[in-house]
Amino acid sequence: MKTPCCQNPLLLLLWGMLFLHPGMGHTQNLSFSNPIHFLAGKKTDKAIDIAQFKNNFFVTWKEPGATGTIHVCYLGKQYDTSFIQHEYMLPSEQTAFAPVLRVLNDRIYLLWISPDGSVKYILGDSDSSFDSKNVRQLAFKNGAKLAFGITSASIGQKLLIASHAQGNARMVYAITSVENDGSLEEAGLMDIPDRKSDDYPFVVPLSDTVARFTYKGHKEQGIYFADLNIGTGHWSDPTLIPGAGSAASPAIYSVLRSGNLFYIWKGPKNDNRIYYAAGSGNVAPSGAFPLPVYFSTRHAVSICKVDDSKFILAYIGEDQQFYLSYFTNYHPESWMKDWLLVKKGDHTLKDIVLPGAHDAGMSVLSGVGGTQSGSINECNTLTQTQGISDQLKAGIRMFDLRVGTFNNALYTKHCAADCMEDAIGGGYGEKLNTILTGIKSFLHKNDQEFVLVTFSHFCEKETPVKDLADSIVDALGKDLLFSSASKSLEQVRLKDLAGKVVVVFEGYARADGLIDSSTMQNSSLAFINFRREYAATNDINGLTSKEEVFFGDLKNGAGKNDLIRLDWQLTQSSDEAAMVCNDFQDEKTNPLINGAMLLTNVIRKHQSIIDQAVRGNKYLAVKMNEWIANGIITAKNKPNILYVDVAGGWITDYCIGLNNSGLYK
Repeated sequence: MKTPCCQNPLLLLLWGMLFLHPGMGHTQNLSFSNPIHFLAGKKTDKAIDIAQFKNNFFVTWKEPGATGTIHVCYLGKQYDTSFIQHEYMLPSEQTAFAPVLRVLNDRIYLLWISPDGSVKYILGDSDSSFDSKNVRQLAFKNGAKLAFGITSASIGQKLLIASHAQGNARMVYAITSVENDGSLEEAGLMDIPDRKSDDYPFVVPLSDTVARFTYKGHKEQGIYFADLNIGTGHWSDPTLIPGAGSAASPAIYSVLRSGNLFYIWKGPKNDNRIYYAAGSGNVAPSGAFPLPVYFSTRHAVSICKVDDSKFILAYIGEDQQFYLSYFTNYHPESWMKDWLLVKKGDHTLKDIVLPGAHDAGMSVLSGVGGTQSGSINECNTLTQTQGISDQLKAGIRMFDLRVGTFNNALYTKHCAADCMEDAIGGGYGEKLNTILTGIKSFLHKNDQEFVLVTFSHFCEKETPVKDLADSIVDALGKDLLFSSASKSLEQVRLKDLAGKVVVVFEGYARADGLIDSSTMQNSSLAFINFRREYAATNDINGLTSKEEVFFGDLKNGAGKNDLIRLDWQLTQSSDEAAMVCNDFQDEKTNPLINGAMLLTNVIRKHQSIIDQAVRGNKYLAVKMNEWIANGIITAKNKPNILYVDVAGGWITDYCIGLNNSGLYK
């Protein structure tokens, strides 16, 4: 039976990352986002399982109770822009234990233990649905019955099932082959010798012939692992993970590029925190790392691969509701040191793509100005949800700043004119000294990262450019600033930038080269010439059409000092920007402006800049992937900066994925 499901939890997770990255838990070398509740209204009293199949994501669970009906919900694709999923329920099937999903030989299986102890399953009948009417049974030659739960692993061309026998402390396993129609062949159910447990084991393949089993002890809560060679039937001696203990099945997955295995479990007895560790080969992990206290469960947890660097953690909270967390196998605060410079240190800025923040300093509203300053507020001025220090921690490495003088100090600004007094209205954001101090502190801690900062929209009568440049050099210090030493952009290697701030001013350079020049022209002699197209629209179709034409015009490539920047902003239209999200009766505002604000807000259903950005950002990866696939974007015209509002870990992740793709190799 198929029923509508809730909003796409993958989208909720991805766009939740726009706001949640500052709260990520950093332990060892992994970063976990704050948990997001998904599948509202659904509950279970056992573990859930999440899986990817051909870029589609599924989650499965049982209803609460001694036995419960089995459900599986299609969650969509990572970069879906719609919010429709489908839930499949097996109304005639019950289980007392957690069902599992497994991909094998281009098929996806949903398996569970029925009330009589047998194993049943259904197959996916498309990339996004299951044949829920055709329930099959895996037959065991000795007719044994299973309990507590099952896990499975694809090993070679076979399916390895791991479980627990009814009524005793025996762990068991079976190896089955697959018929042409996807049916699982009858298998012998065998004991895991000389090992006992109070719960079912987890299993992961190490090769086409060797699998690793993890399990908790019998009448104690130590965590062990042992390996099975399915060709010889030989078992390794059990190994205890020091300092690790659990009251539930400890899970094991392969998620780390280094080849290390990833162990994750809930704590012992009444400790419901989630812990993890990593270890390679036969060497036990050297320590357990707890996730923040708001990660809490009584059950085993599930890990699902998104791509080579991104993963999803799914688990059941103590409230029996469903939670997702997103994590990466790199640390966003040091992704250049850990990944970029290792692989691409001899490349240049023209060979890679950086995550960038448009109007980067506008995460707060410190003051307003302009002829109609009463019409200005957070809704029509703020472009970011994180301050620049948090953006740095989230991996953002290019910052667009516009600076003005407010209350006798330098602040970032966002207004329609270069000089605030010439604008209808505008706002001041973060204090420049706070930003520069934050960058300096960040690079002292992360001395292999580098940052590109661009300044533009100068107002000479308000903030003289030379004075601004001198204050930046004084604040950052000459040692931290990159000087090209007469090298052109295409000659500067990434490893030459490590630990430095590259500062460029539009149309201005200091004689000592500590601040160089930038332009936005078809060609120029500036150190960096940004090639970009600004759509100035609140229509996503208008934005994508304009950018598609832009990349088409660049099909033959760019100049030696050009950086191609994808400007991805949905914005309020010019006639409404100063009139959105107000109370309409501000006594400081001209009555005619008040009337216009009321009319335009009612008729046009205005959204804030942040709202527009969140709406538009979900299309960026979709369109980029489409343009790469159809040849509109090639190695000749690939973007070097993805320049967005509401910058966060989501755009860092996407840039890392692109940098690791064939387009940037």
